[in-house]
Amino acid sequence: MLGSVPDMTQATLILAAEAAKSETPFFIIGIVFAAWAVIIGGIGTVSESFPPSRGAAIAMGAVSVALAAATMAIVLLVIV
Repeated sequence: MLGSVPDMTQATLILAAEAAKSETPFFIIGIVFAAWAVIIGGIGTVSESFPPSRGAAIAMGAVSVALAAATMAIVLLVIV
């Protein structure tokens, strides 16, 4: 016999605990993404000429897309 049921249950719980993935990276990138949105929204609300140039608009859009993609990627890593 390979082991008793309690031993196998304990081994299963240990393996499950080791396999559990931390959600901390998701929370960190989520906070950064939310802060980015609030900052950009605040600046856009206050400033009449926002964004100052086409290049700045493209850069802000690229950062926003990158943050969204990073957030989604981390969610998939945590879930799977």
